[in-house]
Amino acid sequence: MLTATAVPARWDLEVDVVCVGSGLGALTAAIAAHDAGASVAVLEKAPKLGGVCAYSGGEVFVCCNHKMAEAGAPDSPEAGRAYLGYLAGGYADPELAAILFDQGPKVARYVEEHAGVKWKCIRDFPDYHYPHAPGTAKTGRYLEVELFDGKQLGPWQKKTYLTPHMPPGITHDELFAWGGLATITRWDFALMGKRVAKDVRGMGPGMMGYFIKAVVIDRAIPAHVETPVRALVVDRGRVVGVRAERGGADFYVRAGKGVVLATGGYDWNEKLARQHEQLPEWHSMCQPSVEGDNIVLGGEVGAALARVPSHNLGMFFGYRIPGEEHDGRPLYRASWEGGYPHAIWVNRAGQRFCDESFYREYLPKVRAWDGLRQDHPNYPPFLIFDQSYRDKYAFATYMPGMEAPEEVLARAATPRELAVKLGIDPDGLEATITRFNRFAVEGQDPDFGRGSYPWAAVMTGDKSRPNPNVGPLDRGPYYGVRLVPVGVGVNSVGLETDGHARVRHVRGDAIPGLYACGNAAAALDTGAGYQSGLSNLRGMTWGFLAGQHAART
Repeated sequence: MLTATAVPARWDLEVDVVCVGSGLGALTAAIAAHDAGASVAVLEKAPKLGGVCAYSGGEVFVCCNHKMAEAGAPDSPEAGRAYLGYLAGGYADPELAAILFDQGPKVARYVEEHAGVKWKCIRDFPDYHYPHAPGTAKTGRYLEVELFDGKQLGPWQKKTYLTPHMPPGITHDELFAWGGLATITRWDFALMGKRVAKDVRGMGPGMMGYFIKAVVIDRAIPAHVETPVRALVVDRGRVVGVRAERGGADFYVRAGKGVVLATGGYDWNEKLARQHEQLPEWHSMCQPSVEGDNIVLGGEVGAALARVPSHNLGMFFGYRIPGEEHDGRPLYRASWEGGYPHAIWVNRAGQRFCDESFYREYLPKVRAWDGLRQDHPNYPPFLIFDQSYRDKYAFATYMPGMEAPEEVLARAATPRELAVKLGIDPDGLEATITRFNRFAVEGQDPDFGRGSYPWAAVMTGDKSRPNPNVGPLDRGPYYGVRLVPVGVGVNSVGLETDGHARVRHVRGDAIPGLYACGNAAAALDTGAGYQSGLSNLRGMTWGFLAGQHAART
């Protein structure tokens, strides 16, 4: 029996389709519904449009995309299916996986042809597991957008999110041409500064700029920020609208054909995150508005939840620089530094346990559980590096030559003294660094094969070195920081959906009038693994299918 807010005596706004959220899923749903003849409204809880996608790198991972074909190097469908099947690890729903694979390229082409999204392939950017897994491609499957002029958003220009996490005003091609994340001292900051001054956007903000323009400017779809949806309105077993909050008062919006939940996951709901992600603590790189509204709103009407294994999805370990905030809450940053030369990760015993340059490898190992000692032996991890690192590479926002305060970064003359400061076993850390250095001077890592994944070399390596990801720690002083889990909104639990993106009831049937997409929906289409750009692909594809289906019911 569905239970939620009763139908009000008067609606404040009446449309065919209500899109809850303003990320890639919500806005693609709005485009699809509008283009199918429906009237649409977008309701956003946060003070700006763009959602988690605006904080991202703006990569969309699309096997067999049309840009590859246009470049004369079409993808192999068999290879694409093999790779996605490898990532899924046996945990994907075959029907949903097949729909995502088939429809993703079509949706990418549609938004280019009908919504003005200017896609381009990211050059020389390999799949995560290239060349070690079946079906991987050396380049071509990542799409990003051409640079976007923020002035095209008119009155919405200042009401859209930029990213605190990715370099502003550039493309991936430029980032990689300058050496990647490690070699920040080689970036063209003069060019970046000119583009930022002109509000020229790349990566996540650029991608969302195109979609926001397509919705609120080109299609004149009304969007309401600071308008959280508090409950679904149900009439005779069907979701017919929402009870939102606007200016402190109820704001009832009728949805004659459907409500699309594209609220994201539960990164800022500590209880849900700790229960479902199964780590002792949880922090987030996302906006504070990502609080598990999908679970709450769906739960009130009997929606089924589904999960995929949490150990290898999209998340990182990182830190917080005191004083940094977004929307009035603490801002956490992902740590890429473990993949730079002259840096390692260790556990409390002072031992390495992973390839620090490749987060697909370190995530499950940090989560490892010792059933005899009843704890996580590799949690928390500690980032350790030396003065050679500090002379060449940045830590967080501290460039080479800039002193980082002790509360941010511990410092000591020797590894043993650093270990004592951080609560690490001193003998273990000394032995680990000694062994690591023995091979690192030759650019080798026989223990974990660091530098063997081209993706890691491109993203976090210094390609001026024989092994872009390896360098010894042999110059004091030494530095270290305890790392904490930082989510990016890609959670292991979400609403269960069917092949039309309709939310399923706990008894198995679709709930009439209710859809979910993006991170609000369980990742049953991709399963137990992750590849950057898959989350954006999921949001865009299922958002389109949800909006189209709702408009035609």
